[in-house]
Amino acid sequence: MGEDIGKRREDLAKLLLARICCLVGLPTSAGGIVLGIVGGSVSVSAGAVAIALGTLGYFLGTRRLGAVTIVLGVVAIFFMAAVSTGLIPGITPPGHGYG
Repeated sequence: MGEDIGKRREDLAKLLLARICCLVGLPTSAGGIVLGIVGGSVSVSAGAVAIALGTLGYFLGTRRLGAVTIVLGVVAIFFMAAVSTGLIPGITPPGHGYG
């Protein structure tokens, strides 16, 4: 009986940590995309951090939320790479503004 309660608490703690990781990773990647749009930064580190947190969350038990975090991190990396090379019309790469 006591082993079941201990195992359940351990599983709940893992699930909580997994959700926290994913809920930190989602705004991190979204923030990287927003910074790329407003011209603040095109660093791909926000996407990489989101991918790492999503992977950790996925392996700790939050499968769907982890997968969504990983996908959004990959999208953030590709978006920031496109912004930094000037592939997106209307968004000038940082350091190339005229004004």
